[in-house]
Amino acid sequence: MEDAEVMAQVRAGRVERLAVIFERHHLHLFNFFLRLTGRRGASEDLVQEVFLRLLRYRASYRPGAPFAPWMWRIARNVHHDHLQTQRPHQLLDELPEGIPDGQDGADVHVMRDQEALHLWRAMNRLDPAKRELLLLSRNSELAYQDLARLMACSVGALKVQVHRALKELKTVFAELQGGMP
Repeated sequence: MEDAEVMAQVRAGRVERLAVIFERHHLHLFNFFLRLTGRRGASEDLVQEVFLRLLRYRASYRPGAPFAPWMWRIARNVHHDHLQTQRPHQLLDELPEGIPDGQDGADVHVMRDQEALHLWRAMNRLDPAKRELLLLSRNSELAYQDLARLMACSVGALKVQVHRALKELKTVFAELQGGMP
C-alpha cells in the first residue's frame, strides 16, 4: 500500500496506521536530522516531533496528493522551529556522532575519517538553508520536481541553487584540507 493511501487512512481516523509510515520513513528522517544537527538525541527528538505533527495535522493532508513532499515540508518546519531555539549558524567542529574516530590505526581509515570530518565541518560552515537544500537534494526520496515545489521555486532555479551550494561546499572543503578549490 502506498504512503498516500496509508496517510489517507490516518486522516480518516485510523491513527494506528501511522506506524506503517513510521517504519518506512523514520530512518530517512533520522539521518537527515543527524546530518543537520550532529546530535543523535536531538535527531531522535526531531523525528518524534515530525510524527507528532503528522498526527496533529493529518486533516491538512489532501488524499491523493503525494505524501513525501508533505512529510518533508513538516520535517523542514520542525527543523526550522528547532533552529529558533538554538544559537544562529552554530558551527559544529567536533566529529559528529556516528562517524568512526579512526582509532584502529589503519592509514586508509584515518584518511577516510579525516575526509569525513572535513566534509562535516564544510557542511556546517554553509548557511543552514544551503545545508538543508543539499541534504534534501541528495538524501531524501524527493524528485527534483517535488523538491522544487517544497522549496517554492522552479526546477531550474532549484538546480541552480543546488549547483551553487555544491560549489560553495567544494570551496570550503578544499580550504579545510589546506588546498585551494
